[in-house]
Amino acid sequence: MVRTACGRVCRSAVAISLVLAVFLVADGIAAASPLAAARVQTGSEEQLRRVNQIIAELDRLGEQIDALAENYALAVNDMEDLEVEMAATEKRIAEKEKELAAMQGELKDVALKALIRGGSSGSLSSILSSTSSLSDIVRKRYLTSSALNTGAGNADALQGVIEDLAKERAKLEQQRKKAEDVAAYTASRLDAAESMAAEYEARQSAAEAQYGALLRSERQRREDAALEAAKSQAAKFLGSKYANVAAPSSKAGLAIKAALSQLGVRYRFGAKSPGVAFDCSGLTSYAWGAAGVGIPRTSRTQYAGLTRIPTAAIQPGDLVFSGYPIHHVGMYLGGGQIVHAPRTGDVVKVSAIYWSRVVGVARPR
Repeated sequence: MVRTACGRVCRSAVAISLVLAVFLVADGIAAASPLAAARVQTGSEEQLRRVNQIIAELDRLGEQIDALAENYALAVNDMEDLEVEMAATEKRIAEKEKELAAMQGELKDVALKALIRGGSSGSLSSILSSTSSLSDIVRKRYLTSSALNTGAGNADALQGVIEDLAKERAKLEQQRKKAEDVAAYTASRLDAAESMAAEYEARQSAAEAQYGALLRSERQRREDAALEAAKSQAAKFLGSKYANVAAPSSKAGLAIKAALSQLGVRYRFGAKSPGVAFDCSGLTSYAWGAAGVGIPRTSRTQYAGLTRIPTAAIQPGDLVFSGYPIHHVGMYLGGGQIVHAPRTGDVVKVSAIYWSRVVGVARPR
């Protein structure tokens, strides 16, 4: 009897203890849950803050890369211009050498015939075959006299050709020296751009590894917001009216089509190779060239050399410039969007315009 009562009492006590424990645990969870939620929330906010900081750092680094890329593109353009100039100088030198040889031959033949009786053929032949000796005034007068006496003309013309030839050769030497300097500078700019691009890629990879989903989500949120803002501003521009603004080119559609045909093509410093790689100005100069309109090669020379228009007068096909100094260009598609080659690690794509970053707009014709 005693054991029975004790068993019942004990079982009741155990039951009560279990119930109390359940309530106590429940109360503990209820009390702890706001703190736990706060910790989770705080962690999310801290991660988002860090992601925004990373994006800002990458954007700043990207701007520096863009500036270096523009300097490299300008140097490449200078090198190409020098190559054209050197080719033209070499052509002029070849023409002068041919002209000189003909004049020397003519004077030599005529003068020899006139002076052979006087036994002067050996010295005359030596004079006529040497360009350096003709600068001597005595020999020049001798040749002039001989030439005039035989009706061959004045040796001043021959001397003039020789002097022109010397000037062209000196110019070519200067051009070659300048080309060497430009080549060295070009290589240094490319090295600097590639080094900074490697740093960008390393930071980008590290950020992706740590905050991948959150980083992509935040970037997408920013792109969506930027597109809405860009469309809204573009809609406001539609009502703007300007007098004395050049009409859009009839070939703008062809240029846009050419640019869009390169979507997905990778970015590469100084590149202008359809289907292979582009930099920003390489894409715009290619696209307008494909439409039959030649424009300068780099973003700065495009901005300086093309017809500038008010930003609010922008139309599809116009070129949009950004950066201080200018180091990026894209082609306007309408609706607040451009097609462009952004930067290393990216590809030709369509993006929203950040109107606040626009330095100016230019219209190829």
